[in-house]
Amino acid sequence: MNRFFRYFFSPIFLFCLSSFFFLRFLGQTPLRSWDEAWYAEIAKNILKNGNWFLLRWNGLPYFDHPPLGFWLTAFSFRVFGINEMAARLPSALAGIGSVLLIFLLGKNLFRQKTGFWAGIILSTMPWFWLRSREGNLDILLVFFMLLSIWLAGKAKDSPKAFFFLPLAFGFALLTKTVIAFGLLPILFFILIKSKTKIPKKYLLFAFFCLFFIVFPWYLINYHYYGFAFLDRNIFVTGLKLPGYQALFSAKSINQAFSLKYFINTFGQIQNGISLWYKPFLVTFFLSVIFIRRQSVFVLYLWLVPYLIIFSLSAKIELWHLIILYPAIALSIASFLSLTTDLVIGRILSFFKKSEKKYSLKPFLNSFSYLVMAGFILWNGSRIVKGLYKDIVKNNPVNDEIILAKAAGK
Repeated sequence: MNRFFRYFFSPIFLFCLSSFFFLRFLGQTPLRSWDEAWYAEIAKNILKNGNWFLLRWNGLPYFDHPPLGFWLTAFSFRVFGINEMAARLPSALAGIGSVLLIFLLGKNLFRQKTGFWAGIILSTMPWFWLRSREGNLDILLVFFMLLSIWLAGKAKDSPKAFFFLPLAFGFALLTKTVIAFGLLPILFFILIKSKTKIPKKYLLFAFFCLFFIVFPWYLINYHYYGFAFLDRNIFVTGLKLPGYQALFSAKSINQAFSLKYFINTFGQIQNGISLWYKPFLVTFFLSVIFIRRQSVFVLYLWLVPYLIIFSLSAKIELWHLIILYPAIALSIASFLSLTTDLVIGRILSFFKKSEKKYSLKPFLNSFSYLVMAGFILWNGSRIVKGLYKDIVKNNPVNDEIILAKAAGK
């Protein structure tokens, strides 16, 4: 029974919890405008035209984002028919997969209970839940980013994991190219610190894998649309600039260092993670005491560069920050775990080699576990309670959906 609880209960529980949140009543509300409806239309046009590389929307070329998300939606349409559920299914499955991957990542970086609590925290972040139930690209990107980080960590024990790493990273680039490049420092740090000896044939495979996954779509669209395609995809959509001319303009540079963008970034994080915001701030700043640990440094290497980049842009929206949610969930769970371990260690150090030290240790471990469980479940349940109507009762979440339902009748 203990073996089952240790190895199987946590992933099974997280799978059931996230499946309930992300799959229940998935297709019973109309598609939202704008992006969700647009993306579904693009995927439908793939099946209609049979052209998987030149995306089109409303009769016009579409190259804001790479095609992987639209390909997955088109495949879902082919299997389940063209409907709301099929449009959202790839995102929902990626959300479930992300929760399981954050469990595995937390287990590898810290310990199993850290990954378990991080999975619960991520599942109860309102905007992670919402975007997992929408036909968008954000959760797909999160899934492939988490898969890449997890595979980089696994490469230490099994170099063959590196064989799959370029596939995962290539899929992240083929979902949202520019933002996915921010993953490279984390991957390099993990591989270098783990001192993984990677065979040359794997490195050669990684290069060709990335080339054949990412570049064909870019080369084909550049051939048809020229530099206008790159300007729109990389600078306007990816870097949130008016165009390539604005990259080094004095106006853009001056605006980039505006304090209001920094405040806006943290305000958007607060809106997205709700009641997890204050625990995140506390753990983010106090975790500096554990920064020498490689696992904690990975979280800072994940959070800090993206926070800086997002704080330099006036066009950052709430959903762009979802790629930080797994790191925030791990930050909260790991800080609670490391802090309780530190307190337990200090208490036990007072007793040195006495018998009481060994009798107290199981009690303190159980007590710390209950404290963590109590706080995370209490805070998460308050968020779920606020979302109860949307999760269980399937009430429309805004007036736009009420209007769409009425118009549909």
